[in-house]
Amino acid sequence: MKCGATIACVLLAATFIVPVYADDAGQSLLDQATEATIGATNFQQLEKVISLAEQAIEKGLGEGNTEFAKQLITSTLMQRAQAISQRILSGQPPQQWPQMRQLAQQDLTKLLTYDETNGEAHLLTAKLQTLPQGNREQGLKAASAAIKSFAEDKEKQAEALMARSGLREKPEQQIADLDKAIELAPTNPMIYRQRAGVYQRAGKLDEATKDLRKVIELDDDNIDALGSLAESLARLDRFEEAIKLANEAIKTEPESSTGYELRARIYIMQEDGEKALADLSKAIELNPKGIVPLLLRATIYLTDDKLEEANADLDRVQAINPNVPQLYLLRAGVFEQREDYLQAAKILEVILRFAPNDEQMRLRVAMDYSMAEEFENAIKHVNVAIQGNNESWLAYYSRADIYLSMGEHAKAIEDYERAYEINKEYPNLLNNFAWTLATSTEASVRDGKRAVKLALEACEASDYEKPHILSTLAAAYAESRDWSNARKWSQKAVELATEDIKETLEKELESYKKKKAWRENKAEER
Repeated sequence: MKCGATIACVLLAATFIVPVYADDAGQSLLDQATEATIGATNFQQLEKVISLAEQAIEKGLGEGNTEFAKQLITSTLMQRAQAISQRILSGQPPQQWPQMRQLAQQDLTKLLTYDETNGEAHLLTAKLQTLPQGNREQGLKAASAAIKSFAEDKEKQAEALMARSGLREKPEQQIADLDKAIELAPTNPMIYRQRAGVYQRAGKLDEATKDLRKVIELDDDNIDALGSLAESLARLDRFEEAIKLANEAIKTEPESSTGYELRARIYIMQEDGEKALADLSKAIELNPKGIVPLLLRATIYLTDDKLEEANADLDRVQAINPNVPQLYLLRAGVFEQREDYLQAAKILEVILRFAPNDEQMRLRVAMDYSMAEEFENAIKHVNVAIQGNNESWLAYYSRADIYLSMGEHAKAIEDYERAYEINKEYPNLLNNFAWTLATSTEASVRDGKRAVKLALEACEASDYEKPHILSTLAAAYAESRDWSNARKWSQKAVELATEDIKETLEKELESYKKKKAWRENKAEER
């Protein structure tokens, strides 16, 4: 009989090998702990077993009974940690999973004080730390300890290598661990599936495709792998093969939404919104509570400027699960399309509560506040981003744009300068920097010569195809009193302009014809 580290097994072993010492002071408490294990399943019942066994040790037990009490404690702690972790690692964790992870980790940490070589405890610790906001260092240490503990168990060692791979930062390290895991357990499809994911994220789609085909070879019912293979083929522009696989998934499970959702994703990659919408609607019909197809359909509606339809799908998602981050992203997108930037910013702040270190999200919130002319909140968010990463050119660039909107041109130039020191190639940064130097209402800020240099760099970076950047070059020449070039590039800007900016660019051209440089201060215009 094979027996794991469960309470039942500990008790069974104790029946044969643990002597009873009548003069043990803690014997009565140990007996109570043993009796308490019968039917113990919930948190409180298991806590009673642990507490009684610990009290028994503290009061005093003989060597044999002390060892038995420790085994009882560790097996109970493991049982409770596994029960909690199973819900977290199931793929559909409850909303309170971060608190549950903390409880499970507390039990595992305590268990390891009694048995520091317990491979199962180390492995479960590593798995828990692979989840979002996990402790990478703790997880790596635990995974390595599990690998060592399972030296004689190839399957378990492979499982520990998979966990360690998930905690690695560099793709080559992740692949190395998974290569070793495959050597140990070559018929485990989950290892190939994980390695395929690493290859996909690294852009190595051919390697990912090979691994996904191996997954399907080992587990031909794996619809997830089939879907991922189809997506990899689509990203390789092998759309015909990808659609064929999606059709196969639909044929295999015609009453499942999975195949239709997969095919819709491929159509999205082909930019065929009409077919994608049809498949997503079918997926939603088959699975009305499917969050992913609802979000995908809402995204297409948002792209097509069908805001009411997008909102209707987002309302359905909110009713199913109000804690999906993508829900807030898309809801904010709807408000941004409606130019209700204040509401968009407030919605995105909800996501920041869950991901306070997401720099791009914080900067998006800042720019929405800026568009809503809530400049104090905008600057506050950018300052937080810069405190988190003082080498972020994007953060300095964003703050410069906000200062520009506020009419604080000297501060804007200072931040453009910082951003430019880090990134000298981004066209819009070069453009806005040059525009401020050329058109500021503050004489102390203007520098025509440098504005021309930056504007030329911006034009080269955008292949002289962006009318607003050509307009900046014209403004820079005007500030340098080179009226011929100012009129030349202003005319080209007007010729390339879309209707929404054409009138403004024509006014600039008229100004240069009169040998009058352009001036702008957004704060004064409000």
